[in-house]
Amino acid sequence: MRKTFSTLTLINTFVAALIATTAASAQTVSLSAGDKYAGLGSSFAAGPGIDNQLGGCGRSDSNYAHIVAEALDLDLTVASCNGATIDNILTVPQGDNPLQIDAVTSDTKLVTVTIGGNDIRYTASTFACSGAPASDRCTANLDQAAINAAIAQLPSKLEDMFDAIKAKAPEATIVLVAYPRVFPEDAVNCSELELSPADTRYLADMGEKLENAFVASTSSGKALIADAYVGAAGHGPCEASASARWVNGQTIASSGIRYHPTAEGHEEMARLVLDVLGR
Repeated sequence: MRKTFSTLTLINTFVAALIATTAASAQTVSLSAGDKYAGLGSSFAAGPGIDNQLGGCGRSDSNYAHIVAEALDLDLTVASCNGATIDNILTVPQGDNPLQIDAVTSDTKLVTVTIGGNDIRYTASTFACSGAPASDRCTANLDQAAINAAIAQLPSKLEDMFDAIKAKAPEATIVLVAYPRVFPEDAVNCSELELSPADTRYLADMGEKLENAFVASTSSGKALIADAYVGAAGHGPCEASASARWVNGQTIASSGIRYHPTAEGHEEMARLVLDVLGR
């Protein structure tokens, strides 16, 4: 029987993430009340659909950055925005919004960031194919060559972003917060996703490759990783209890938007950030 995921790959990913997280926890991260903190990233960092929304960009005052800032009494500037890519952090303004890296100053002490999914068209591909007839192979119509090229480039783009952040804030600790896992191991049997089996397998593989890029980019020690992909095991969109879901499927469980973290997901992502900071 064909498995949805490569068991060996998943084990290797888990072990690498566990090593990175354990090493991160062993570090002493010096943070004091009032220190400056910048929260960067895409919609998975912003918190669309979660109360209370702060104007545009889908930013919630209950996203994981706000929870971390409150827990540590930090001076937070949130720049995360729906649809953001790494370019929107570094070089390309998103609409009327300034570059996200402008939120980072020379005295910033903490930066958290969740980014990369839009660079490889992960969420856009999921949105495009959700609800398609089960007989269709919607993902076969995607530009898979371009997606594969973007996936291959992602680790180095993430590391370049870490370098740019560090250049602006030499004393900052950078925490890359992974995307919670949208597609559980039994995703092909999950009606909440409303995807054909072939599309589910393809998109699940994209999510795993995104996770692998996160682990690879943080292996050099330029950033810590708060691994919500591993942490979300057993908390996917197919869980019977809505309160147990860190992420929605096609149906919104209690908060958030489809295929994005719930309010509970943001609480758990914040807990993972605090864990790697040793708090």
